[in-house]
Amino acid sequence: MYRFAQFTYSFAKIVRGLGPAMPAAHPAEALRAGVGACVGLAVVGLFILSPLVDLRLGLYLIAPFGASAVLLFAVPNAPLAQPWSAVVGNTLAALVGVAVCLTVPDPALRIALAVGLAIAVMILCRAVHPPAGAVAMTAAMSPDAVAELGFWFALAPVAVGTVAMVVLAMVYARLTGRRYPFRHF
Repeated sequence: MYRFAQFTYSFAKIVRGLGPAMPAAHPAEALRAGVGACVGLAVVGLFILSPLVDLRLGLYLIAPFGASAVLLFAVPNAPLAQPWSAVVGNTLAALVGVAVCLTVPDPALRIALAVGLAIAVMILCRAVHPPAGAVAMTAAMSPDAVAELGFWFALAPVAVGTVAMVVLAMVYARLTGRRYPFRHF
């Protein structure tokens, strides 16, 4: 009986450890973050990037921007959501992704190298931004578009889009009573 109780307690402890790591959020906060991400991505996609980038390539509002929006609008105080991390991390990852895409022909190796090297470069530059791994991967998975855009991919859509998202996150935070950027000491 004692062993069963000990097993049950251990099992329950493990199951609790798999639960959410974040406290419950107020529905108004969830709505604030969701609306901010929606507005930010819409403005960047419709008004900022679409006039700058060749729309037929389909690489103007890239998927990693969605992940950046989660950080910028839902957890703006996180160290990995700060402007330096977002802008420099995404831009460096795009440069690495393009360089690898232009030099490595094998798709699997190209993707692995692009992401791995992007992570190393971001760490060395103190600009870790998790969505940037997906930026490098996007470049590595798009050899035709990268062949046409080259390193301009790092400027537009990546750098311009990320700067615009950060600026919009700053404005939105002020309008909704939040603080962004948030300096961690």
